[in-house]
Amino acid sequence: MSGRTQRSMGGQADAFRPRYHFTPEHGWMNDPNGLVHFNGEWHLFYQYYEPRDVDGMQWGHAVSRDLVRWEHLPAAIAPDEHGQIWSGSAVVDHRDTSGLFGGKPGMVCIYTYWDKADHRQSQGMAYSADGRTFRKYAGNPLIPQLRHLPGQPDDKDFRDPKVFWDAKRGRWAMAVAGGTLRIFSSPNLRDWRFESVDEALVTECPDLFELPVDGDAGNTRWVLSGGGRWYMLGRFDGVRFTSGSERLVMGHGPDFYASQSWGNSPDGRRVMISWLFNWSYGCGAAAGAIRNCFPTAPFSGGCMTVPYEVTLRTTPDGVRLVQQPVDELASLRGDTDARENLALRPGDAVRLAAHHGNALDIDMEIEPRGAHRIVLRFPPGGAPDCAAGYDAAKRVLFIDRRGSGVAAPESFPRLFEAPLPMRADGSVAMRFLLDACSIELFGNRGFAAMSAFVLPDPKRQGIELYAEGGEAFVRHVRASGIA
Repeated sequence: MSGRTQRSMGGQADAFRPRYHFTPEHGWMNDPNGLVHFNGEWHLFYQYYEPRDVDGMQWGHAVSRDLVRWEHLPAAIAPDEHGQIWSGSAVVDHRDTSGLFGGKPGMVCIYTYWDKADHRQSQGMAYSADGRTFRKYAGNPLIPQLRHLPGQPDDKDFRDPKVFWDAKRGRWAMAVAGGTLRIFSSPNLRDWRFESVDEALVTECPDLFELPVDGDAGNTRWVLSGGGRWYMLGRFDGVRFTSGSERLVMGHGPDFYASQSWGNSPDGRRVMISWLFNWSYGCGAAAGAIRNCFPTAPFSGGCMTVPYEVTLRTTPDGVRLVQQPVDELASLRGDTDARENLALRPGDAVRLAAHHGNALDIDMEIEPRGAHRIVLRFPPGGAPDCAAGYDAAKRVLFIDRRGSGVAAPESFPRLFEAPLPMRADGSVAMRFLLDACSIELFGNRGFAAMSAFVLPDPKRQGIELYAEGGEAFVRHVRASGIA
């Protein structure tokens, strides 16, 4: 994060501010929006509410050169006479198809307007030549609330446009949901043609992109993400998405939503980020106030996940999406506590990273052998605490926040699990990303992924590793503090 993000706010709240997961400096944040790479920078826009500035949802804005150190910028797109600024996406108009940039490349943001008076939703556009200053399109709303189109219900749920360049057909495409999935096309980002609606696909915050299977550019699938809760694999012909799979879980754990991807990474990677929080806690922002259920003020609404690369891999169960933290995250590692070839016996505990703070990157490979569970507890030293690890008896990763000592809604203290078979040699690889108010857990190099908002005791540091029900073997464990 930038120095502005990490600066001390003072008091208990500062203890829960993440070191390397993005949060706004103050105010409420939810969905990531407008992910785009432009002029050598990764741009992250997000749903932002700060009643001291503007009474209404707008797009917050941050940029990074490396995906892990973020610089806060002023809010980019504010509400206007058409409504508040809800979720959407951004693209680089390299060929100036829009005619807005005098023949040069520029950034175009397409978002949902939410009309406070009647709650209707329409699509709007803003654009920027420099990635810093934004102008609203004079013809807004770009796509008014749909009415009386074939197969299109006249409802108010019409939001979260995902725009991308459809190279095969040489035009722009847009997937819109908030209800049923609708597809539009455009030659210039200004004039949009309705193509199709799929009433069987109902979601929010859609993302739609093509990936090679096992790195083979001649064998690809289109991935439709349903807000990060699920994904489907299939085909896209420019008019409609045709599914070739069932709905598959994308992010396990309670706090993984509104996932979006950077579609124009300079090195060709598909990098995503998700909102690490959820609406069930009862927090929110509206009517000139922020309702925060946790002691994290001045920021509210949790944090973002770390950016993670997604690929498609062939497994015994078929083609599956694999998610791994971006390589750039390794540049944040500081002091490391490493152990190898440990026999982990019931009743014994290995303490690690006692002086590395509460922001850690932990990598380990284990052989469960006779153990029922291998548990990473944080922080050590007694209750209250949180735990995560591998349940060998059930073949699942788990995150357990039932021991959290922070007052929280009833939905908070629960055990969460994600299926993960052992590898052929009887081992399991796990990577834990711990921060002041979050944990992310990746199993077997990204074949399972979990995330949860947690609030461990900030006064205690380090982690504790132990086995239950029998002896386990630790091939290696490395716990690095985040500098």
